[in-house]
Amino acid sequence: MEPVIRIEKLEKSFGNLKVLKGIDLEVMPGEVVCIIGASGSGKSTLLRCINLLEYADSGHIWFDGNDLMDLGTDLNALRQRIGMVFQSFNLFNNKNVLDNCTMAPMTVKKIKRQQAEETAIQHLKEVGLGDFIHADSRRLSGGQKQRVAIARALCMNPEIMLFDEPTSALDPEIVGEVLDVMKNLAAQGMTMIVVTHEMAFAREVSDRVVFMDNGVILEQGSPAEVFGNPKEARTREFLSRYLEDK
Repeated sequence: MEPVIRIEKLEKSFGNLKVLKGIDLEVMPGEVVCIIGASGSGKSTLLRCINLLEYADSGHIWFDGNDLMDLGTDLNALRQRIGMVFQSFNLFNNKNVLDNCTMAPMTVKKIKRQQAEETAIQHLKEVGLGDFIHADSRRLSGGQKQRVAIARALCMNPEIMLFDEPTSALDPEIVGEVLDVMKNLAAQGMTMIVVTHEMAFAREVSDRVVFMDNGVILEQGSPAEVFGNPKEARTREFLSRYLEDK
């Protein structure tokens, strides 16, 4: 079985600040990989490089065997197969829920409106928003907006979903409704890379936990390994507050 994503020696700087320092990572089909670490460790930059929202300075990112760093690669075609969910929702406020979900399939993939709407309604029901299909996007709660964002990404029928701290902008009492949707996606076999501060989610749902620190992957392994017996002192230090609460 070949990896969906394979990253080798990835480097990224912003000016004089080196943010990624030789990242190597593989993600297999159906795997849920949670990336944890302190703010500024490079987690979100890594995710944005995978989706080509940022261009790495050097190294390679293979997606289904295609090198995204190769100038001859059709990046637009590949990007359609990578779903992305941001911490700030990024919905179109001038469009209702259904239109937010159908716009990309209709404009990018040239899918007819009826089919696009049928697919969107199916995914909106899956994320618990069957009663909000025609709702004004501006009137939704943060948790509802994030669930629309997940449904919107699913409407493109992606092979992998990237989540960039999807609950960080939410009030604590509604974090659970978004995490439940993500748990269901994982249970259905969706390949997922999740940058998160939700340690309980990472421990429960992920197949592999990746701990980043200062631009490198310092440690990775199963949740039992990383949370139960972290090898690196920095990992233990980062997890100490969470583990003390358990």
